[in-house]
Amino acid sequence: MHTGRTRRALTAGLLACGLSASGVALAVTATAAPAHRDDGPVWGTVTSRIELNVREDPTLRSDVVTSLSPGARDRVECKTYGTDVNGTDWWYWLGNARGWVSASYVDVWGHVPDC
Repeated sequence: MHTGRTRRALTAGLLACGLSASGVALAVTATAAPAHRDDGPVWGTVTSRIELNVREDPTLRSDVVTSLSPGARDRVECKTYGTDVNGTDWWYWLGNARGWVSASYVDVWGHVPDC
């Protein structure tokens, strides 16, 4: 007689359908990973080998308002087009420095919105 094997097969089938051997429904919950949201600030790190000039406008002819040391980090608020520097004409507005820097000298983590 194969009662044990039959009972195991029946129990496995019921569990697969969400029922216990006594006929009571079992709650099956799946936890989905939360959707990734990148609402936080975008940070940039200065990659130049010398002090990076932070400018009043996104152009090399604009006045320098401050400078940042190599490796300095700042919040990148947005980007716009400006003077071409080393093959890129994107410039970033830095929130703490309150000025523009060429994207050529800043590595960013995250999406930088247009200004």
